[in-house]
Amino acid sequence: MILVALSMLALAGTGGSAATDVPVVAVKVTHSHLRPVCLDGEATKQGEKSWRLAPGPHSMAFTMRNEPRTGAATSAPGFAAVSFTVEAGHKYEIEVRAPAMAFSQRVWEREDWKPVVRDRTSDRLVSSEPGWNDSGACKP
Repeated sequence: MILVALSMLALAGTGGSAATDVPVVAVKVTHSHLRPVCLDGEATKQGEKSWRLAPGPHSMAFTMRNEPRTGAATSAPGFAAVSFTVEAGHKYEIEVRAPAMAFSQRVWEREDWKPVVRDRTSDRLVSSEPGWNDSGACKP
């Protein structure tokens, strides 16, 4: 009985589990051709398109999956990295900005497309301008 009382006192003093006290923020990729490569300097899992992140600053790198329509020449899409800050209680989506021809031909040329992070709660863009490279390395 004393052990149970001590355990309850210990839990009350810590405010519960640390894992449940940390707010998380929903972030998801909305474009089917946009491929996340890195999140905060670490490689993402292939096919992963949504995360629950802690509030604060983050960085991501992306590439595009080319699927040229008949007659369209393919091109190297490169890798674009952006940084952004997420706030608790907000939802975020990662979209692509590109010329209309890229969407219709499904060919994404380096520096013609860019990933943007949109705060859907306040309807504003929160990402930096992308930095470009050809290696796709998560860490310099």
